[in-house]
Amino acid sequence: MVDPNASEWLKSQQKSSRRHRIIVLTIGILILLGILGGVVYFIKFKSGGTGPDSNSNGSNVGTGNNSSPNKYFTWDKKPVNLTIVPNPNLKNILYGINYGPVNASYPWCTNTLGDVIEDIKIVSQITNRIRLYGMDCHAVEWTLEAINLLKLNITIVPTIWVDNNDTTYQRQYDDFFDVVNKYGVDKIDGVSVGNEVLFRKEIDPKVLYQRIADVRKKINSMGFKKTIPVFTSDLGSNVDQAFTDAVDQVWANIHPYFGGLDSKYAADWSFKFIDENNGYYAKKANKDSVISEIGWPTAGDPHGEAIASIPDLQNFLNTFICAANTKQVKYYYFETLDAPWKTARWTLLEGSWGLFSPEGVLKPTITFPNCN
Repeated sequence: MVDPNASEWLKSQQKSSRRHRIIVLTIGILILLGILGGVVYFIKFKSGGTGPDSNSNGSNVGTGNNSSPNKYFTWDKKPVNLTIVPNPNLKNILYGINYGPVNASYPWCTNTLGDVIEDIKIVSQITNRIRLYGMDCHAVEWTLEAINLLKLNITIVPTIWVDNNDTTYQRQYDDFFDVVNKYGVDKIDGVSVGNEVLFRKEIDPKVLYQRIADVRKKINSMGFKKTIPVFTSDLGSNVDQAFTDAVDQVWANIHPYFGGLDSKYAADWSFKFIDENNGYYAKKANKDSVISEIGWPTAGDPHGEAIASIPDLQNFLNTFICAANTKQVKYYYFETLDAPWKTARWTLLEGSWGLFSPEGVLKPTITFPNCN
């Protein structure tokens, strides 16, 4: 027989135990919610992630409120401002330069607008003209945005990349005209439809030339007062009459390094090569001749008597830059930054043509000649 008093005592203890568990559980949930809230706040507002001062495309563009001193950040969350600090080692003496943002390899695209801003701060101190290689990873859009934010007098030549993948071409084509619709053409000096397509032999030349015509027709239909020349760029030795007929300007990549000669002869070799190849056809057709790539690497395997080194790069800078400026040769130096992704994909030589390291530091002992 059960003691009724004992039963009432047991019921009382059970109720008390349940109340205790509920209280403890409630406190635990509140603590957990507090921790989660703190983590979310840190991610959104402290670490540069998606939040009020950033947008969804990774550029970390702010809303302009006073709560955040920086609107822009590099890929590794370093704050970026819009102040250009002059570097006494740099001189604005290059006609133009080739530029590709680091970490801008489709489809990963981990570059940010902040990265491009930092690069353009540097580029603005050595030239007023930039040539870009493709539309992916916001490379062209953010270059124009950086130029506008920094209030610079810089023009660009974007490239619509062409290979044997029609999807790639269509994406690049669409992106180019999206940029044109957004920014206009005031800061665009021309557009290249492909680079070294003939050299790579990926598509029929007639297809390339038709795409050039299509892009030209589309731009002309948009009613801009400024005429935008349309062309492609390829090895100077691939320039012929058909190439010249298809383009508004004759653009050619000329690399004396692959001529296999000592760097001290590279400048003279380059000027002679122009006269006998792309320059010849351009003059015959009364069209502008432009060197779309010319430079010297600082690391990698030698090519004949050509040595990839900083002293040899210095030789080339000393003998080519001022002479080209005096001769009024139009050229885009190859290139701004070393490209680690090219080294990883191909060779050390391929990724070592930059004047600057991937971090934007001028290579040791390099000096710009005095062209006064």
